[in-house]
Amino acid sequence: MKATGAVLVAAGLSSRMGAFKPMLPFGSSTISRHIVTMLMEMGIGPIVVVTGYRGDELQQHLSFTGVRFVKNERFQETQMFDSVRMGVEAIRKDCERMMILPMDLPAIMPDTIRQQLMIDAPIIRTICRGASGHPVMVWSDVAQKLCTYEGEGGLRGAIEHSGIAVTSVEVDDEGIYRDLDTRQQYQELLDWNYQRGQGYPIRPQIQVRLTASEPFYGPGVQRLLSLIGQTGSLQEACLNMDISYSKGRKMIKQLEQQVNFPVVQRWTGGSGGGGSVLTEKGRNMMDAYEKLVAAVQDFTDQAYQTYMGKGF
Repeated sequence: MKATGAVLVAAGLSSRMGAFKPMLPFGSSTISRHIVTMLMEMGIGPIVVVTGYRGDELQQHLSFTGVRFVKNERFQETQMFDSVRMGVEAIRKDCERMMILPMDLPAIMPDTIRQQLMIDAPIIRTICRGASGHPVMVWSDVAQKLCTYEGEGGLRGAIEHSGIAVTSVEVDDEGIYRDLDTRQQYQELLDWNYQRGQGYPIRPQIQVRLTASEPFYGPGVQRLLSLIGQTGSLQEACLNMDISYSKGRKMIKQLEQQVNFPVVQRWTGGSGGGGSVLTEKGRNMMDAYEKLVAAVQDFTDQAYQTYMGKGF
């Protein structure tokens, strides 16, 4: 069997996700550690991880694995295929063929990789129920040829332009195309992975509350404000939360007393029957709180991986 390496691409910014995808929880660890560990246990190597955004942090996160690293310093200006080129160049002399895989497809099953490893062909792609996916496996000399492609079609365009026959391997694994570009897709992937018997990842759960003499702002107040913004009515927001109107008013009053500015503007009567809207400062506060919670969760996830992510 030919020596097989792997190019794992993790250079992107993940702006739609709002979190650093390679270090999100998955399996018993994180996405990046899960993928690297799976490949190494199957004898695949060398493995090169092409980093960019938060590259130093990811390299530290994977330092104990022994993988190689190449950093795309221009990740904000370049395309994914440019990172693929860098990875191919880093290992092409050390393996006869290589797998190319983005670092946001953690649910690919080991049996899928095994099926690819059993086939000897210049270019191999996976297909599940008519939909193509990853990894793409290529001979190293073919990978070098693909990297000369200068078009706009990325890896797919390079393969089509090369004229080299592609061997498709049919697999029963939706993980080959279930990536995660948004938090909703990430949660859907976790739910789907659980339903097929793989379990949920372990992660710390936090709640961020702002406190003065007593707590006055947390998930409950944030939801109340969000519902006011959506419905234009404090009463309607309280009904949605299954709390009394008086309790909702008390929550808003305590909040405004602490921050010392109006968060909700209310009016009564008129043809519309009154209503409530968020002030500009109220909306800004909600946005800042959401970013704070995301940052605290991200830091907590990193701390969890540092102290507990490698097992006991």
